[in-house]
Amino acid sequence: MPNINPNTRVSAEQTQANVEAYLALKKIPDYVPINPEHSVEAATLCYEELLAAEEALIHADNTAAAARDTVRRARWKLQNVIVGAKGEVKVRYGLDSNEVAAIGLKKKSERSKASKAKKVVAGE
Repeated sequence: MPNINPNTRVSAEQTQANVEAYLALKKIPDYVPINPEHSVEAATLCYEELLAAEEALIHADNTAAAARDTVRRARWKLQNVIVGAKGEVKVRYGLDSNEVAAIGLKKKSERSKASKAKKVVAGE
């Protein structure tokens, strides 16, 4: 039994089969349904609505892709400006200044000193 729940998606395969059935239905010259909702005219309206909806989806996908590209470029522009600004703050105010800490970097004095690893003597 086919799925009749309108809240679930119709698969691409089923949609293709429906389009093929619609195209075949148009070629039957003496088809006159008892229910007018099943007429060739009704199927034509639904098919045209499907084509318009698919076209709108393509345009929406293209718009979303363009928006993602715009966001990506804006993020990189901000990244490059902030990296440059951090470098200038370090040069202008010094590596141990409060301004360096204010922009999210560690002061030079707050960094841990590199320690040499102690050698373990065998046998002790």
